Amino acid sequence: MSPEQPWPELDSAVCADTLATLHLHTQIIGKVQLALRPPLAQWEQAPLRLTARGLESQLLLLPDGRTMTIALDLTDRAVRVETSDGARRTVAQSTPTVAEFHAGLMAALRELDAAVSIGPLSVFTADPVAYESDVSHGTCDEGSTRAFFQTLTSVAGVFEQYRAGFWGKQSPVNFWWGTFDLAVARYSSRAARPPHDAGLVDRVAMDAEQATVGFWPGDAEFRPRFFAYTYPTPRGLSSATVGPEGAAWDDELGQFALLYDDVRAAPDPHAALLEFCESTYEAGSRLGGWDKRLLDRPVTSAVERQGSA
Repeated sequence: MSPEQPWPELDSAVCADTLATLHLHTQIIGKVQLALRPPLAQWEQAPLRLTARGLESQLLLLPDGRTMTIALDLTDRAVRVETSDGARRTVAQSTPTVAEFHAGLMAALRELDAAVSIGPLSVFTADPVAYESDVSHGTCDEGSTRAFFQTLTSVAGVFEQYRAGFWGKQSPVNFWWGTFDLAVARYSSRAARPPHDAGLVDRVAMDAEQATVGFWPGDAEFRPRFFAYTYPTPRGLSSATVGPEGAAWDDELGQFALLYDDVRAAPDPHAALLEFCESTYEAGSRLGGWDKRLLDRPVTSAVERQGSA
C-alpha cells in the first residue's frame, strides 16, 4: 500500500490475525485508561482517540497529581508512555505476543510510578483470553497494520465532516477498544430507557436517545463494514431508504450496514460514506421525532453569522 491510497484494500481474512492482536493490545491500554479516568456519560472516559500516527489514550490522571498519555504508534509499531513531569518509556510492538505486550506496558508503568491493576480477561471476544498469559495472539504484520491505520484515518476524516453538520450534543470520533470500532454518536437531548436485559455497559451507554454511525474492520469470518443505528429504534426505520447504493437494513444486526468494499469502489468514497452517515441519521431522527429545527444547524453557518455580526 502506498501513501497515495487513502482507501486501501482491507482484506479482513488476510488481516485477521493482526487485527485480533491489535484488538487485545488496545484493550490493555483501554483498561489502563478506565482505571485512571473519572466516569462520564455514555462511557466517554473509555474510548481511545485517533492521531496522525495511531491511537492514543485520553489524558490520564495519576494519584500524585501528574498526568499521563499512552500512545499506540501504528506507524513505528511502538507504544509510548509519557508523563507530565517529562518522563517517558517506549515499548516495542513489532512482534510481541499479548503476554509480552502486557508485561512490557505494565513494567513501563511501574518504572514511571504509575502502576495500575486492570481486569485480566479480554472483553467482546468470542473466547476470553488472559492478557498476562496469552501467547496465541502475536501477529502484527506491517502491511496489515498500515492498511488498518490508513483506513481508520480515511474514515475519521469523513466522520469529522459529518460532525460539523450538527448543533446538539455529540461524541468525538471515538475508537472503542472493547468492540474494536470507530464511531461517532449524535444525541437528541432526551433520555432513553436501556434494554430491560441490559448489562452494565449498555445500561450506561443506552440511557440517552442517539444516532450512531461507525466502522468495524472485520475478522476472519466477516468483511469490514460500516454500521448505523438509532436508539431507541423508531417504528419504520428498517423500511427507510438510505444511501449510497449497497447500504441496507440488516435484520440480524438490527441496524443499517454498508460494506467497506462498496465504499472503496465508489467513484468518490468520501462522498459515499458521508451519504451513508447523513441519510441514516436523517431517517432515524425524523422517524424518532427529534427536534431537527434545533439540532440540525450546521456549526459553520453559525460561526459565519457570528463573524458578520
